Amino acid sequence: MIGKMVLVTALLAATAVAAQEAGKGATPDEIVAAKAIADRIIEAADADGVFINTTDGVLAEVTHVASGMVCVFDGGPEDRISIFPTQGLNIPRGDDVGCVSRDEAVDIDITLYATRYRPLPSEEVILASARRAIENRWPDAKVYDGDQARLSFEGQGPTLLAAYRIRLDGEDKLTMALVSHRDGWGFKARATGPFEDAMAVSLYTGVIFEGSLSEREGEAARNP
Repeated sequence: MIGKMVLVTALLAATAVAAQEAGKGATPDEIVAAKAIADRIIEAADADGVFINTTDGVLAEVTHVASGMVCVFDGGPEDRISIFPTQGLNIPRGDDVGCVSRDEAVDIDITLYATRYRPLPSEEVILASARRAIENRWPDAKVYDGDQARLSFEGQGPTLLAAYRIRLDGEDKLTMALVSHRDGWGFKARATGPFEDAMAVSLYTGVIFEGSLSEREGEAARNP
């Protein structure tokens, strides 16, 4: 069992890293096809100007202009951008957004969020809100405090995390929330995957989440 978990974790981590490094080795035709997917996702969300197409590899990639958060898609039917309404909240359009994607190969759904409320609630408040949302959707959800991957990066505080065991479509799943504030923005990830591979799901989610933010930090460093 331990050997299987190590293998699954390694495969999931490799898949997550590959998603972040999709630009390497892509052919011109693959890049054109991926760019077309990104254009379609931006157009479907009426998100032109809020997100831009930054695809340079085999996977579609869009960047949230205001926060720099990067979202990667493989073109599946669940892939989409959301721009949440902010009328009456004194929040500019595009300061509350999300990206939904699904990796069929590893059975994991991930939504990334970027928000810039004024004032911005604390990380603890946002995580508590995520907990309530999970518990309201799945009243029988059980807090999971088993082994989970926790990534840390120099210069960044620890990412807050909450995880639950839920029952979805007749299967046990791990559903989790990650929260991190950076440069006045609140970032959150919500992910759901197979419970039997809880460690691997948390590692995969952490790599995708941190990858979406490390790209923005790298861009800021290149363009101070």
